[in-house]
Amino acid sequence: MNSKKRFSKLISGILTFLLIVSLAGVVSCDKKDEPVPPAPQPAKYTIKGVVNNQQSNTALSGVLVTMGALTQTTDASGVFEFKDLTVAGKYTINLTKEGFFDATYSLEFPEAAPNHTVTFNISITMVPFVPGVTPIDFSTGGTIDIEGGTPVTLTIPAGTTVKDKDNNTVTGPINITAVETPDIVSGSNNNPGLSVLRFEPSGLQFSKPLPLTVKNPFSTFKFSNVQLEYYNETTKEWEVKSQSVTYNSTTKEYATTIDHFSMYKVAFVTTSTGMGFLTEALNVVDTPIENTTLVPVDVSKIKVERKNGYIFETPLETIIANAGVTGTDATKLKKVIEDAIKPYYGNSSSVTSFATVEQDISVSRTVQPNYKLVTTGSQAINKNKYSISISTDSGTAVIDVVVQSAGAVSLFFQDVSLDDHDHGSGGGGTL
Repeated sequence: MNSKKRFSKLISGILTFLLIVSLAGVVSCDKKDEPVPPAPQPAKYTIKGVVNNQQSNTALSGVLVTMGALTQTTDASGVFEFKDLTVAGKYTINLTKEGFFDATYSLEFPEAAPNHTVTFNISITMVPFVPGVTPIDFSTGGTIDIEGGTPVTLTIPAGTTVKDKDNNTVTGPINITAVETPDIVSGSNNNPGLSVLRFEPSGLQFSKPLPLTVKNPFSTFKFSNVQLEYYNETTKEWEVKSQSVTYNSTTKEYATTIDHFSMYKVAFVTTSTGMGFLTEALNVVDTPIENTTLVPVDVSKIKVERKNGYIFETPLETIIANAGVTGTDATKLKKVIEDAIKPYYGNSSSVTSFATVEQDISVSRTVQPNYKLVTTGSQAINKNKYSISISTDSGTAVIDVVVQSAGAVSLFFQDVSLDDHDHGSGGGGTL
């Protein structure tokens, strides 16, 4: 009996051991190695723009777009893009194309957290250069009437001697080009131009000041504070000139002088005040993106639905009426304000309500095996106030114009592990 009991215990022990081994094998087979989540990636910044011909409202290809040491050339659709920038802050973009006036656009990225992509979408129009050439002999003098939205006259006094930009004396008749041009928003001094003018050949210097008059487009009021500014091509800044701008109430003209040929504007001083921004959620079409393969998959773009354009918070007609301006003056002032605001927004016109557009946002993400990329998005709606002072017979009024503009798009990425029962739902896609 004792040997039978010992044999029975031995068999029982062997069976117990085999059962434990078997169970351990089952547990081992069912357990999967957890994928290693990717490390957070630094924030990246992208500028995507489209350039149009202001005259034809068509895409402008072949524009040289310069931003610091970076350059791009617009494609057949007028599009350029600077992507995967790693530093937040202010960026200034310069655009040049033969036969067109130069354009400048400035923007500023706020600092973003890791795993964010921030994209600015900008629209810029460039104005074709249409010269109006007038031959002038400076020894006998003459006048040039500059065609454009606001009547302007440049007078050349008889007996004026001329030197070129290299300080060499110029004699005989000179073919002068004098045209109105779009304003440039650049640098710290940005007052809208009642008239923005370019005079060629650039760099000519005169022994006598050349009188310049700009017709006041209004009959019942004038701008309270007007000054002459010169565009410094080196610093890309507007500089206030020492020559004063006076107003002749009889002829209804602003009068000043220039001392050399370059780009000038007779500007009405405007105070611009940033009023912060609101943040709105936007719809991310491409989310989630799942990777059910065995290899990492790169994602280069995410489709979103974003707002586009800028609007006046209060209709201009209401603001102007509240300032006591009526009739044809009200119509003219509305256009002047619209034209003054445009350069801040790429020379585009305002809209009555934001448009919603689909866009592919450039990103640089990698979805690891057995992970999904979940993307959420937001868009800044910026608010800025522009204050303009006008004078009438009854006193001075300040016109405050508040503009809301569709700003930068921010995307936030999360890498989420898939389980056997999670196959995503709606939108996005599976890799």
